Amino acid sequence: MNNVEVTKAVVCVLEECQVDYMLVGAYSSNAYGIARATHDVDFVVVVKPGDLRAIAQRLGPDFVLDPQIMMEGITGSLRNIITYTPTLFQIELFRLNTKDEHHEARFRRRHRHLLAEIQREVWLPTVEDVVIQKLRWQRRKDLDDVVNVLTVSGPIIDWTYLRSWTAKHETDVLLNELLKEIPALPDLEQAT
Repeated sequence: MNNVEVTKAVVCVLEECQVDYMLVGAYSSNAYGIARATHDVDFVVVVKPGDLRAIAQRLGPDFVLDPQIMMEGITGSLRNIITYTPTLFQIELFRLNTKDEHHEARFRRRHRHLLAEIQREVWLPTVEDVVIQKLRWQRRKDLDDVVNVLTVSGPIIDWTYLRSWTAKHETDVLLNELLKEIPALPDLEQAT
């Protein structure tokens, strides 16, 4: 299986196991912006005891669950990693962090979206929540994703919602700087 097929397989298993999830990371920004390659796939999940082992078992012997729980630094979310051993492609499963206000809000706002890359409907965050989270990470690839998403999807963004969170996270100055990188954003007055 290639990385896209692995991602599709994980989505199928999450839905078969009735695990609430949201596909985030590069796949979510690709859905609203300009696609880029990725070396892993990220999900936010709500799991019960035993769910992770059941997911790994259902995926099959080529998938290995790292039982060690790690903490992600920006939001304090806990995560587990499942590795597809033939290619070392990683599936990162971030637990929904109920102590992070935006983490909860973006999960509540998630919606079904046909993801062309895997030819399947999946649960995705809204375009605004993709931008908000990528601004929080502030890695160069995430900031490039923000510019690409704003370039493609700027006209459909709820700027009031987006601006309320960038003010809370103190990323509004960064957003303004990134808006300058966009060649032509329709309704730029709304954005600034």
